[in-house]
Amino acid sequence: MLAITVHLTIVRRAEESRRDESAGPYFDLTSVWTFAAAIALPGSLAVLVAVWLRIVIWPIARRQPYRFIFTSAHIVASTLLAGGAVHLSGFSLAASGSVLTDLGLLAVLVGVAALYWFVQVLLMTIAMKIVNPATRFADSLGSRNDNMLEMTTLGVGAMLGMLIATHWVAPFVLVVPVILVNALLHRASERQAHLERLIAEQHQAHLQLTKDAHTDYRTGLFNTNGLNEYGGRLTDRCRHEGRPVTVLAIDLDHFKRINDTWGHPAGNAVLAEVGRILREKLRPGDVAGRDGGEEFVVVLADTGLAQGTAIAERVREAIGEMSVVTTDKHRNTVTLRGRNLPLTPEGPEVRAISASIGVAVLPENGECLTDAQHCADAALYAAKENGRNQVRVAAGEIRLLPAPRVDPSLDESVEQGTARATRSA
Repeated sequence: MLAITVHLTIVRRAEESRRDESAGPYFDLTSVWTFAAAIALPGSLAVLVAVWLRIVIWPIARRQPYRFIFTSAHIVASTLLAGGAVHLSGFSLAASGSVLTDLGLLAVLVGVAALYWFVQVLLMTIAMKIVNPATRFADSLGSRNDNMLEMTTLGVGAMLGMLIATHWVAPFVLVVPVILVNALLHRASERQAHLERLIAEQHQAHLQLTKDAHTDYRTGLFNTNGLNEYGGRLTDRCRHEGRPVTVLAIDLDHFKRINDTWGHPAGNAVLAEVGRILREKLRPGDVAGRDGGEEFVVVLADTGLAQGTAIAERVREAIGEMSVVTTDKHRNTVTLRGRNLPLTPEGPEVRAISASIGVAVLPENGECLTDAQHCADAALYAAKENGRNQVRVAAGEIRLLPAPRVDPSLDESVEQGTARATRSA
């Protein structure tokens, strides 16, 4: 018991670290002592060793009292069963000189070690089942490394038991190697934990780099690279499955005037708000990206012309009804409004936000995303040439869906606002 006390006192910190890092059942090296006591000592002394070991290990275990008591009970039970099995076999741990006798003793020790391990696992499984009925038997087995450690510990325990049978000083001879093994395990667990942290950090960095490489930071949508990659995948998958794909080409009307009149921070705020609207209006499986400047592209999976045009119209209306609070060139607060909103006392020039949208459908307008984008762009230019703030569909003959919304005073009011801003500047 003195050797046990010395061992557990020296390795206390290392065992606490291994216990804290263990994700499942925790395996320590105390089976060296309990298994040796089980096979070498009478039952009462073996129980005394097991109880003393549990008393010494209490500061390390730091479990709820009921869990600690149950664990101690199943260790004592497995120790008694192992000792009883050895004594019933009739084999002596002292040297016999007979090869057959020694082989028989080896077989008995292997069987007793298996019995000792199985009883502990079985009782642990029962306890875990009581606490959590969903627990599987495999959950109480521990990892492969844990079980290899346990087998090694039982083997060393068998050696210690045989040494105890021949000389009382054996525990003090073995305590140093056991402490060294604890130290090596502690260092190995620290290095493994450090390596796992590095791998997790590297994985997170890779995910972040991948996201940054495909995301437009201003709008939160895909950038051109992400749009081509994910939109191309979506288009190819729908083509192979025989499903239609609708592509929307979206361009903000007179966006340059927003930058020229109120400054680039105001334009950036408008772009960010458009990105938010697209994320809200589109479905989870759709792909939306900013294709440079004030141009956006949306790829709608499994969507025909009628549904795609309806979605485009909802997006156009939402953009035309935006209100963006931002600052102008002189850091004065200004609210830019959509052109579909009514006039306010602030003047018509703040009604500066609207979008023209071109719609193309695959396979009618091509076989790939690039073809659809070209056709959607052509419809977009037609929308701009015919008054802006409208949706146009690409087809053999460009059709207007819905009717164009033209504000005759739009260009004049914007020009006047730009002139006034220039004079005031």
